[in-house]
Amino acid sequence: MYSPFSPERRLRLLFLIGGLFASVATAFAAPTTVLPFGMETWKELGQSSSRPLVVVFSTTDCGHCPAVIDSLAQEMRKSPAKARLTVVVMDGAGQEKLLRADRHYRHADFLYAFDGDGMALRFKVNPEWRGLTPYVALIPVTGAPRFHTGAPPPDVVRGFLRH
Repeated sequence: MYSPFSPERRLRLLFLIGGLFASVATAFAAPTTVLPFGMETWKELGQSSSRPLVVVFSTTDCGHCPAVIDSLAQEMRKSPAKARLTVVVMDGAGQEKLLRADRHYRHADFLYAFDGDGMALRFKVNPEWRGLTPYVALIPVTGAPRFHTGAPPPDVVRGFLRH
């Protein structure tokens, strides 16, 4: 006998509604704008930190960057630290629509694109940075940022998120 309220139908309906809410939540969490990363942006990011901040510097052609962004976002979601994730796309100027559509950048709380001379901007962030990506800065609420070329070791990320 057919029942519109069978347990199987209810379960399917719940999964459908849950999936819909998950996709809507992801869409709303995604940055709606790509901000310019200029000469003063790095200093502003460090000064406005009332919560830990993870900054991933990326390029559109970086093969390792998406996995690093995904991994950091996943670790941050599991942490009670309420850290923020910022992604800076070094070659993203003029590609704002493409960047907003990229699923990896949707993890970011803020999305920036370099605005100006790339070498000067990298030097402003860290004079020792030679432009390799992904380049990750872990910025605590107090203290100096710690920089990593490539993915920071998982224990370093977890330790950072605990403090």
